[in-house]
Amino acid sequence: MNRDLASDARELLEKIASAPRFAGSDSEALARDLCASLLKSHGFSVREDPFTFSEFPARYGPTVVGLLLIAVLLLTSHVHSDHGGAGPALGTLLLGLLLTGATGRWLGRGAILKFPLLRSRSANLIATRGTPTIWLVAHADSKSQTIPMLVRVGAVVLTFVTVAVFATALIVAWVSVMRNGERWLGSEVVPTLAIVGAVCALPLVFCLTGNKSPGAVDNASGLISVLLAVRELPAEADVGVIVTSAEELALAGARAHVESNHERAPVVNCDTIDDNGNFLCMTHGRNRGPAAAAVVRAGDRLALPVRVRALIPGILTDSIAFADAGWDAVTVSRGNLGTLARVHTSSDTRERLDGSGIANAARLLAATIEELR
Repeated sequence: MNRDLASDARELLEKIASAPRFAGSDSEALARDLCASLLKSHGFSVREDPFTFSEFPARYGPTVVGLLLIAVLLLTSHVHSDHGGAGPALGTLLLGLLLTGATGRWLGRGAILKFPLLRSRSANLIATRGTPTIWLVAHADSKSQTIPMLVRVGAVVLTFVTVAVFATALIVAWVSVMRNGERWLGSEVVPTLAIVGAVCALPLVFCLTGNKSPGAVDNASGLISVLLAVRELPAEADVGVIVTSAEELALAGARAHVESNHERAPVVNCDTIDDNGNFLCMTHGRNRGPAAAAVVRAGDRLALPVRVRALIPGILTDSIAFADAGWDAVTVSRGNLGTLARVHTSSDTRERLDGSGIANAARLLAATIEELR
């Protein structure tokens, strides 16, 4: 570990993570100004790209999806018990899940930039040195939620598992009727599974957004890792940096950027770097380009093992927006269950970080850029 990097990381944490940085706020703008000043000192040309968006999907999207899931499960159970049995219930479930999925997809993509309610504005910071063929990305904003990320992720995973078991039970019950003309004895568990699924989805209903988290690990840590990484690169390295806003509001800043910029350069996003835990390189979608392999090679070279895996269900990162638009994009992160327990809470403070994780992440990012050049 480079002690100078760790010391500088702590100093920057004091400046950036001293207060909450909700998207579009003055505190976020101050953090963005600090980033611009530092990047200029390292030879970058810097500009701001303003954009407008709707806060509705991020503020109320989880509630809407949670309520829809609960309604679908309970309605399916009602149809199974009182209106025709397993066949109609299975059709109800499939149609309900399609509606819920389509609503969630619309809230997570199309509604972010175009929905007319709760309009807001912010800006991304774009910094370039030379002609970038590689981009480092990190978001500057923070948020709090009534439900910690660990609980939210757990709710999403348990709901998916319960819905899968629920659907399987209905299929078995339907096949039993079709083959034998008799009601499957196990179909008695269907109402219980519906209730269990509804309870698992309930935390999503109460997952409301606020501005009480200083956002030290999420994502002052990732932002500082990027700032320190570019300092470690040779002066002649052509690289770009995107400091996004409103990542915590359904990836609005990244969505706005890819909508107006149609290049396809590799993106290494850095989001949530704790001092403890393992380094992850998280991918989205089926295609895996050279960025993930470069992160792994860089980790091997630095004796910082990196595990590549798909994004954890229930977690959104800017790399999703880039990957959806066809960019080769990954997210580098480091943490454990304790990290997830304090993300999006008021306990995500700078005092919980000593800078060692950020120092190693900065070295990893710089080495990754060298691998991709």
